[in-house]
Amino acid sequence: MLTGMNFDFWKYGSVKCKDTAKGMGEQLKTQRQYTFVRRCRICARNSGFIGYLLLLLVFWGCTTMPELDIEAPNDLIVVDGVIEQGRQSRVFVTRNAPYFSSIDSAGLRDLVLSRAKVTLTDGEQSEVLILRRDNRFFPPFYYAGNEIIGEIGKEYTLYVSYGGKSVRAMTSIPEPVDIDSVWFELDAGEDSIGSIQIKFTDPLEAKNYYRIFTMVQGEEDKFNSAFIIAIDDQFFNGKDISFRLYRAPESFLATDESGNFMLGDTVLLKLSTMDEQTFNFWNTYQEEVINATNPFASSMINLESNVEGQGLGVWSGYGASRDTVICQ
Repeated sequence: MLTGMNFDFWKYGSVKCKDTAKGMGEQLKTQRQYTFVRRCRICARNSGFIGYLLLLLVFWGCTTMPELDIEAPNDLIVVDGVIEQGRQSRVFVTRNAPYFSSIDSAGLRDLVLSRAKVTLTDGEQSEVLILRRDNRFFPPFYYAGNEIIGEIGKEYTLYVSYGGKSVRAMTSIPEPVDIDSVWFELDAGEDSIGSIQIKFTDPLEAKNYYRIFTMVQGEEDKFNSAFIIAIDDQFFNGKDISFRLYRAPESFLATDESGNFMLGDTVLLKLSTMDEQTFNFWNTYQEEVINATNPFASSMINLESNVEGQGLGVWSGYGASRDTVICQ
């Protein structure tokens, strides 16, 4: 029997909270509503000024816009790596790009650092990772380990060097948390589409950080993060907790807005624990994704990378538990 709380994670990253965790979304929502109303009132009091400003813009539009001379950023090594228990490491290594650079398939391929040296150590042994091609990803190149297998409780240090620059990152694999149950629920008024509920018990004795991944068998060939990208147990420490999951896109740049699971889907789920440094990165990344969907929000956040040196990114260690549900 559910004795804790229930969280609904809807499309586009918005949050609907119930019971004692209601404050998670309401505080942010209230603050943004207040800011919007306040700005509207200020605009109303200054309508004369706005009219003058619009007239000025009409005349200004007849002039030639100056060319902006934006200094190119310093080249940095960008790391996106993961290791979980029972599996080898996988590390994407790219370089950064100017803010106004074009984003297309050719441009993304050019960012891959295919001649980097990537070394992994667990304190007992070390290995140099090998560049591999995997068309499940794009760009389809990453560095993979062969010898070192992830173990619960161990720390893993990653070293990457390229073009005279180098970075270092450390992560660990926490104890996994078991999934108690998963089930499919139709949306209200629907006969074929719905969401998945996942229930687990958060351990009381430790601070815990989570990510949840799903994969629809036969339609997807890799796990994708749920719309809630990262969460800690601040509001449910030591309690039973269930999450309502909607289908997330393979990329948050994707235009697919379905967000639903369908009757007949076989869905693989992965509940992953992580350390605090990994959580800090994905939590700030999550805030950026949410801000990108809000026209009244601004992006003033620096992602909290756990990569040190001449680079940035994240080196993630996961303690994963898995389950499968048939949508019926």
